[in-house]
Amino acid sequence: MNACVESVCPNTMIPESLETPVEAQVKPIGVHGEMRRWINRAWEAVAGPRELKAPPIAHVHVESFYAAVEQAQNPRLRGKAVLVLGGGVVASTSPEGQGRGVSAGMSVREALKACPTAIIVPGDYARYAEIAEQVRRILEKYDAAVEMKACGSFYLEFNCTALPFSQFGARLRQMQAEVLGETGLSASVGAGRSRIVAALAAREHRPCGLHVVALGAERDFLASFAIEKMQGIAAAHLSLLKQGGLKTVGELQRIPKAVLVTAFGAAIGQRMWNLVRGREAGDFEGLTRSGKGVHSEAPAPA
Repeated sequence: MNACVESVCPNTMIPESLETPVEAQVKPIGVHGEMRRWINRAWEAVAGPRELKAPPIAHVHVESFYAAVEQAQNPRLRGKAVLVLGGGVVASTSPEGQGRGVSAGMSVREALKACPTAIIVPGDYARYAEIAEQVRRILEKYDAAVEMKACGSFYLEFNCTALPFSQFGARLRQMQAEVLGETGLSASVGAGRSRIVAALAAREHRPCGLHVVALGAERDFLASFAIEKMQGIAAAHLSLLKQGGLKTVGELQRIPKAVLVTAFGAAIGQRMWNLVRGREAGDFEGLTRSGKGVHSEAPAPA
């Protein structure tokens, strides 16, 4: 199956230009916006233009994987609300079903009440596993260590010394096109310094977008997200933060490290401070569970 990503996924993009990260030795505390760009230009005037390093982590995500496989392999299901069953409940629903209020974990009765025109498909989990393995083999061809967290959810770790930034976006787009061409599945791709940054970037332009967060831009990228999106923050600590009036990651970023350490202890406070700056991994098991706002798939029945 041959396809062009741009023709199928018009929202696939890579930023035409990204700010050059400011070197630590010339980056004053609290420098943002115009001042940071001015320092970048001044630095390049002295040192000359520099090649940005590619971020080390990418996340490849196929939205509603089970339903996506059914639609890819049966043209009559495309554009329709598809419910894949597993364990007596809805295991996966296509975006069309989600738009009508159907979600993974619903009973069939609840799902059909929300979307009477939905098409019910019994899950074929052996086939889904085969397709997921096919996607994994495609990704492994791109000089990266690949970890499959769930069907349709993959993390890639690149050797950045061998892949300059100027080639990185094109490489990811080529990978995206190959997955689409060989499996019919539209994957969104995000990349960044850490897994949490890459995962959130992949979900910025679903179902088949491309978003690369340049090294040094993690703090600005994360600032607008709700703090619930930071999966590495425990529920009890999240509750305390919300009780304190914090809603966004940006607001949490403005809390001094010393305050977080005093409130939560040295280990947790330090980790939380790093996490909201894109420097910590976070709880990535949480990214593959349903009900977290990032995945529309229920676990496959045993």
